Amino acid sequence: MDGNTPANIAGVFAFPNDEGGRKIRFVDSSFQQLFMLPDRANIILTDFGGARSVLPCQYIDDYHARIGNETFHILQFAELQEKRGAIYVPEHPNPVDICDSYELYQIRDMACTDYAFRSYEEAKGQFHPSHYQRVYAAVLGPGVLLNDLFEKHNRDDRPFGDRIHSMSVSDVVVIQRVGKRNAYYVDRFDFKEVKQFLRPRRQSKKRP
Repeated sequence: MDGNTPANIAGVFAFPNDEGGRKIRFVDSSFQQLFMLPDRANIILTDFGGARSVLPCQYIDDYHARIGNETFHILQFAELQEKRGAIYVPEHPNPVDICDSYELYQIRDMACTDYAFRSYEEAKGQFHPSHYQRVYAAVLGPGVLLNDLFEKHNRDDRPFGDRIHSMSVSDVVVIQRVGKRNAYYVDRFDFKEVKQFLRPRRQSKKRP
């Protein structure tokens, strides 16, 4: 391999830049590229509870990077954050960076609703965002479809498999791509967009 050829090892790329430095390729758990981070730049890591951390990243070699206070194989890092329900993006994104994500919502108390696990046609008269709670979040790789997420969250090794049920009819998936959010109800055989899920809740006016 000559000095102008990027190293590509199991989905990890390190590219020399014009100053002779290195860049680390961040990927999702399926090895799809999300963004390239210059050596010693930062990422923003948001855990499932919403706590945000600024983590410095240092190029180690073609296999590893130091992220925060730990050294990771870059794919190990992606898999770990998927298991934790965490989202990571560059501190200073470039236009070409993929900073997309998704969230999974499930009915909060199935004993208090009549449409759990029912089709949207059956649910639409009662459907309301207040019935739901956010149960998972993760980065979203390029070209990942709703059906791909359905398959992921129905595997035996699905994320949060010990905490929530598999993705099912009546769940809601919120997709954020390029800053735009869309919500989809998991229907019997497809997904129904539910724009009302993202509408701000109206606050009741106080009487003088």
